[in-house]
Amino acid sequence: MSSLLKKISDLKVNFEKGQLLGVDIGLSSVKLAVLSEIKKGKYRLDKFRSIPLSEAAIIEDDIQKPEEIIDALVRILTEEKIGKKIACLGMNGPNTVTKRLQVPDGPMDDVEDNILWESEQYIPFGADDAEISFSIIRRIEEEDVVDAIVGAARIDVVERYQELLKEAGLTAKIVDLNVFAIVNIFELVFENSLEELSNEGAIIIDFGAQYTSVIVYKNNGPVLTKEVPIGGVLLTEEIQRTMGVSYDEAEDLKIHGDDNGNLPEEILGILEVHIEKLMDELKKVLNFYIASGSSEQVGRCYITGGSAKLPGVKESLEELINIDVEEINPFEVIGIKKAFDEDELDDIASSGLVSLGLAMRKI
Repeated sequence: MSSLLKKISDLKVNFEKGQLLGVDIGLSSVKLAVLSEIKKGKYRLDKFRSIPLSEAAIIEDDIQKPEEIIDALVRILTEEKIGKKIACLGMNGPNTVTKRLQVPDGPMDDVEDNILWESEQYIPFGADDAEISFSIIRRIEEEDVVDAIVGAARIDVVERYQELLKEAGLTAKIVDLNVFAIVNIFELVFENSLEELSNEGAIIIDFGAQYTSVIVYKNNGPVLTKEVPIGGVLLTEEIQRTMGVSYDEAEDLKIHGDDNGNLPEEILGILEVHIEKLMDELKKVLNFYIASGSSEQVGRCYITGGSAKLPGVKESLEELINIDVEEINPFEVIGIKKAFDEDELDDIASSGLVSLGLAMRKI
């Protein structure tokens, strides 16, 4: 493309409006979702694609194989015939942070200054190196305070991921945090019972590849967000070591089992240890919120993520928290344009939830 044509193309992207592509670049795969808002608050899934990444393509937030990620994005755009070039990019991990806080009410400029000042102490990588945004959840008039949720991410990490999208021909118009994308879907799915859920309190857990993300939803928004550094990739790596197979073979064994679709005894043992470690970590995070008689006690629990499908995860969680656990199904409220089969929709409903939440954003 000539430099003039590229400038014209870039200019068109700058003026492009509408629904954004939801782009979730995770440790194990690149996912992209396209939603249409067919009427206010009602969405339809038009396209979805997930392309797996090879071992160690990303370590923590350090991109080891940028070309592989760029190629995956280009492949999705090309093979799915996606002409739109504007995206909402999701971020998570140690270079992001969220915090629910309250500040004195008053003129908006003062409220904003107070939120930003108050949030600085909760940003471990330093406020000067962070992009900070916030949303006001409610005003509590009797206490004369503003209740807000703050999100922050390291600028240099965000810029690295934005550059990947740019190399693939995309522009990240919005950078969001994955936990907020999950909350977007949660509020959409349970819109009709949200007030009850908000008062009662709900635990939302995303069992991802690198992290298990815990959200406690109460009083119209998340009051706790925490990432436990245990995910499905750790299980894959343990299977790889124990069984003496390649990373891809271990991943296939974890997901599909042996030739008969069953998990070998060796893997069941590894899985049992993995789940035990995960539940120990979740217990530390949730202990205060599930303590008997606690003012912060919650009554519901919802799960998502590819690793939520692992045998024993749901049952172990129910035993841990003594609350019935339900999987979030976005297709209870999101329509479907393309003829996805049941297995595809089941996979998207779990491992694709973040990209769907990102794709709800528009400009």
